[in-house]
Amino acid sequence: MARSDPFLERMNRRRFIRLSGLAGVTGATGLAGCSQSLLQNDNEGSGSISVGVVLPFSGDLSDFGEPMMNGLQLALSDINDAGGPLGREIELHQADSETNPTTGVTAANSLTNNQDIKCLIGAVSSSVTISMATSVTVPKNVVHITSASSSPAISTLDDNDLLFRTRLSDQFSARAMAKIISNEGADKAAVLYLNNDFGEALSSAFNETFGGTTTARVGYEAGQSSYQQTLSKVFEDDPDFVAFAGYPESGTTILSQWHEGGYGGQWMLHNSMLSTDVIDNVGADVMEGMWGVRTKPPTSEATGSFTSDYESEYPDAQLFSPYSWNSYDALMSYALAVHHAGTTDPSTVKQSLHTIATPPGDSVSYAEFESGKTKIDNGTKIDYSGPSGNVDYDENGDVSSDMVAVRVQNGEFTNADTIPAEDLQ
Repeated sequence: MARSDPFLERMNRRRFIRLSGLAGVTGATGLAGCSQSLLQNDNEGSGSISVGVVLPFSGDLSDFGEPMMNGLQLALSDINDAGGPLGREIELHQADSETNPTTGVTAANSLTNNQDIKCLIGAVSSSVTISMATSVTVPKNVVHITSASSSPAISTLDDNDLLFRTRLSDQFSARAMAKIISNEGADKAAVLYLNNDFGEALSSAFNETFGGTTTARVGYEAGQSSYQQTLSKVFEDDPDFVAFAGYPESGTTILSQWHEGGYGGQWMLHNSMLSTDVIDNVGADVMEGMWGVRTKPPTSEATGSFTSDYESEYPDAQLFSPYSWNSYDALMSYALAVHHAGTTDPSTVKQSLHTIATPPGDSVSYAEFESGKTKIDNGTKIDYSGPSGNVDYDENGDVSSDMVAVRVQNGEFTNADTIPAEDLQ
């Protein structure tokens, strides 16, 4: 069921003026777009286009649910203020995955059965995303875009080219983690990973990449009160570093118990652990000097504008996630693909997703949906990129990006060295 949000009922004045200015210069080409939309509405109806959203508003990844939903709401406003794809507004219908594959599948089934969903965005946990894809979206021929799931297993999933992601694969993350640990002069490293698709795939990729000795690869279950036995296995052979692929809720417990137990060693944290809540809950003094790795934040004008608009629209938001801009790009690329396809039929839209976001083509960026529609109506090839950077979907529906090493300094995650994407292939 859709949840109302005051944001949907008020209009950002600055963005409205910007979009109105674009509409004012389209002239006759805008009429051509209207004609196409009217024809399309005759074929599919003039109602809104329903998009399902399954995100973790509770469970181990609940830190990310609301910030990602905020990013989707920003995209929704930009799209609908510009008239929507094919002259139809998009309507979001959201549900809680609870960071649980079974719950995620139930939510996805409910949305596709009750809301005529042609596209689903979610989840965060790779296990939830894969379960939804294999059980719901692929069998039901629904376009599926995840803006946060990173397991390499997603790239090779038998998905009939329906599953896309605006988030980097963990093949890149695992190789970056191994590279940084090696650069720090470490000869021995262990891997501690959440026992799911995300963790297992990253553990394997790290083990294949690390040039030193992998002393242990230890999986754990989320939600335990004590991880002392797990930590004893991880540190049995005194690794210099532990590459940690986990989520904030359980990860906070693990890091706290590591400190209390005096195990020693150093930590390399996966992107999913880089939440300010983790620092607050574990303690800045405990985490001082810890390493992490994440996708390099874009530095384009689009990123700055998005961040400014986000802060303006959600001044009381306690959290901001980089997945917020990945979520914006997920919905925006889908809307442009629908307009390019001339239909919401997933079999056609999935082809257009590759076309509208891959060079060569005229640049279309943040808050430029109206411009993108006009170019498409004129028969111009477009190349969409947004606040998350390039959205060049490859044959697997994946994107690529540079990575950046991160360290905890004075209670904050600070960027260190950049690792180019070509060094991680």
